[in-house]
Amino acid sequence: MTPEIHRVLPADRDLLRQVHGVFEAVRAAETPEHPPIPEDRYAGMLEHPPPDSEFRCYAAVEDGKVLGQHWVYLPHKENAHFAELDLAVDPDRRRRGIGTALLEHFLRLAREERRSEVVVTVWAAVEGGPSRPDAGARFLERHGFTAALTEIGRALRIGADTTAEQRLWDENIGAAGDYDLVSWIGRCPEQYVEGLARIDSQIFAEIPLGDVDLRPRTVDADFVRTREERAEAQGQTIIRTIAVHRATGEVAANTIIYAHAGEAHADQAITIVDPAHRGHRLGLLAKLANLRQLRAHDPAVTTVWTGNADTNANMVAINDQLGFRPVDARVSYRRLIEV
Repeated sequence: MTPEIHRVLPADRDLLRQVHGVFEAVRAAETPEHPPIPEDRYAGMLEHPPPDSEFRCYAAVEDGKVLGQHWVYLPHKENAHFAELDLAVDPDRRRRGIGTALLEHFLRLAREERRSEVVVTVWAAVEGGPSRPDAGARFLERHGFTAALTEIGRALRIGADTTAEQRLWDENIGAAGDYDLVSWIGRCPEQYVEGLARIDSQIFAEIPLGDVDLRPRTVDADFVRTREERAEAQGQTIIRTIAVHRATGEVAANTIIYAHAGEAHADQAITIVDPAHRGHRLGLLAKLANLRQLRAHDPAVTTVWTGNADTNANMVAINDQLGFRPVDARVSYRRLIEV
């Protein structure tokens, strides 16, 4: 029997519960070192997507049971040519054509949405890390996808001993004599919103993207506030530090951690330094200040996760200094399609 593919809506709680179960089964089988994602977060992703974009979930269903699913990310402004997919099939239901059916459904959807560039991500092993299956990569290669970007996933185990971090701070703070490091929890103070939007607009122009064609996006104050509202709606705590150039008041660097109350794992998201202000150790210092703030706000956190392109030598070096260690790699496989 060929499974039916249904779009899953936030109100479809039974289907979402099963979708969560499939993702957890895949995580336990293939990436057990990764933290589990709570079930209620799936509905939140559908209800509260990033600004100017949407998430969609489709499930392959047979006799009322979810056998696999794919999550689609669709930007709606600057990168409306692009679509990204996360595909998972129940480990006990593989080699039955379910993954192929889901991928073909995604490609039809991409054409309907006029997305000429599609990306599917898989996990891969790194030297010294745990093993990872390569079946997903081989599957994508058979369907015309090629590896376009490799991001190394890293984990930092944090505890009460901050001796090494204090040494790094003392050794580097002198380079940032013309800057103030400003930290906060939650929403951005109004005086920094425009500056934060300006530096975040540089992200896709400054970070390595390999062969993935993501174009710079325009971030304004409304975008910043909408993103904050989304985080709050999903139960995320925003932990942020910026560097401010004293002479001009410009926001020169930005780093952010997302945490969930009571959870042991937090996510280090983007860190960016304005090219005009590089050479002052601002990326390292902002991250050190933000880790200090994370500990004070939520001492339950024991691990911080992050990812960087394998070609981003500067940020890789900073993360190595901080104690982040490679776990695995997230590889983006790309295919161009006619629309």
